Amino acid sequence: MTGGWRLAARNLGRNRRRNMATGLAVALGFAGLALLGGYVTHADAFLRTNAVYLQHTGHVVIYNSGGLAQAVARPARFSLTQAAQAAIRTAAAGDSRVAFSAGYLKAMGLAGNGCRSIPFIALGIDLDTQRRILTGPEVLTISAALARPVRGRQLYEYPGVEGRVGLAAGLAALLGKTRILDDFAGPPQVVPLPDCASRETAAAIASDANVQLAGMTLDGSMTATDADVVNIFHTPSSDTEDLVLHTSLPTLQRLYDTDVVTYVAVFLHDWRDTAGVARDLQAKLRAAGVTVDAYAFSDERVNPYYAGSMAFINSMAGFIVLIVAAVVVLGVMNATTLTVYERSRELGTLRALGYTKRQATGLVIREVALLALLGVSAGFALAHAVAALVSLAGVTVNPPGVPGTMRVILTPGPEISLALAASLALLSLAVAWAVVRRRLRERTSDLLVAVNA
Repeated sequence: MTGGWRLAARNLGRNRRRNMATGLAVALGFAGLALLGGYVTHADAFLRTNAVYLQHTGHVVIYNSGGLAQAVARPARFSLTQAAQAAIRTAAAGDSRVAFSAGYLKAMGLAGNGCRSIPFIALGIDLDTQRRILTGPEVLTISAALARPVRGRQLYEYPGVEGRVGLAAGLAALLGKTRILDDFAGPPQVVPLPDCASRETAAAIASDANVQLAGMTLDGSMTATDADVVNIFHTPSSDTEDLVLHTSLPTLQRLYDTDVVTYVAVFLHDWRDTAGVARDLQAKLRAAGVTVDAYAFSDERVNPYYAGSMAFINSMAGFIVLIVAAVVVLGVMNATTLTVYERSRELGTLRALGYTKRQATGLVIREVALLALLGVSAGFALAHAVAALVSLAGVTVNPPGVPGTMRVILTPGPEISLALAASLALLSLAVAWAVVRRRLRERTSDLLVAVNA
């Protein structure tokens, strides 16, 4: 129909207040959903980065068969031997989706300060891998604050300290080790402790950075060593603040007199390949006679906090999307219904002049399409303006269960913006089409004498 879009644009001015209110509803709905989408996307990136990199699980984590549940308690039976590690590394290196892989040793023991012993879970980390992780773009962009130690520097920044360890903040507090190696000049000094019941004990314990680590080797022998605290850090989960201890992989292997690792973490170029890589690596290794289990980082058995948090966030976001979309659609339906009933005689005249139902419907549909376009455009500008203000304000939040803070970033990505624009536009057009077609089912003679609703 020639001039249909021009006529639709002119018709929008016939009910300015109503159309402005409807366009505002579309704009606010789009802006709200876009900002919500930006928050969910950033929250997912934050939790994913913590799970993959700061908890050192990788995008794909590979255990000996049954090792996820048993490797720490029964390391002699469920750890990965040197041969298994070599097979896993070879298989991972042959996959172009894999960036790198590294072995980790996890072990339990007791950390002492001379007067008190606290259970710990130690993670032995390859320090070259730690450097690569912590200087990578994902960590620096998303979780730099949480990755940075509360005190001290990263383990790899102390090459001259043989028995270096990092303590989680809760464990450091329980041990009374509030100071680190950098706080003391010269080589570590042995400080004799007074009677553990005396008032001077706490100050004496805090006067050096030395802790004693004790455990049991794979053959059942007792083992112990001295270690120097070089940093205090927050763990990605509050549940582990009182337990975790980090050290280098060789240091932990020497302590437990072993060359095995608990698991191999595989890091990918693109996290979206996780499920496929886990499935392919497990199949390839089992075909080669290496009985292992490969898990995606999103598996609740590996990262229950990540899986549970994202399930809750996505459920809440989905509910909010349904509510907002319903409000926008109802607004468009209400405005279209009033417009159609007020212009019933006009539609009847068009039908009497020979316009088909499709052509008459197209006039109103064009108006709604222009209104939706204007609303989405205004909503897009509003969403990015609000996101920019929040970013400039540097707003941070404390996610539940995370001892650190997360910066609030609301900027929606292009995929979210396009998906929302298409969804709101299609819903608006579908509702408008249904309203108009229902009215046009009536006889033309009835439309010509209709009274406004």
